[in-house]
Amino acid sequence: MIRVGLLDASKLGGRWVVSAESVDRRAKVSAEPGRHFSSKRAWGLLLLASGSSPDWLSRSDLSRLRRRLKESTLEELAPRLRSRALTDALRAHPSDLQRLAAEDALVLAGLSAASQYDLDLAHPADSLEAYVPIKQVAGLKKKYALQPSATPNVILRVVEGVWPFEEGATVAPATVVGLDLLESDDARLRRAGQVLLRRQR
Repeated sequence: MIRVGLLDASKLGGRWVVSAESVDRRAKVSAEPGRHFSSKRAWGLLLLASGSSPDWLSRSDLSRLRRRLKESTLEELAPRLRSRALTDALRAHPSDLQRLAAEDALVLAGLSAASQYDLDLAHPADSLEAYVPIKQVAGLKKKYALQPSATPNVILRVVEGVWPFEEGATVAPATVVGLDLLESDDARLRRAGQVLLRRQR
């Protein structure tokens, strides 16, 4: 996890020292109440809700997830879908944000993608939120000198295992963006997430 950038650490006297903040971020995924979906099943359910059929799931898994979508809304399932990605709060130099956003590895998420879905939200030019495969994290952190921050301007949603987006995708599907917004600490963004998710029913 240190090697791929999921845990922030430095080597002192031959030993790795890991920051408590990055451990807390890692633990948050499993701290939510209720039984979580695995990352693969969470993404499978979200893609089914978007009208796609994930090819990494068996027919029986797909059938169970379709039934779950009939029984519950994505809003109701949201706390159990946090395992889809680990959130990494980082700080980049403002002059690097445009180049970072254009990286092929990134798929825009949350507020950075909201303008694609006719939501009444202005995306600030001084921030970025995106999904990224785990294998790309360490390289991006090094290339752009991304540092953990209590006042982040980059939110990377790190996806382990299956990469759920189509080749060449630059923006996450509406169901995913709605869920991102629903998880925000900002009440206005949560309301926008609810609106977007309800449009998908």
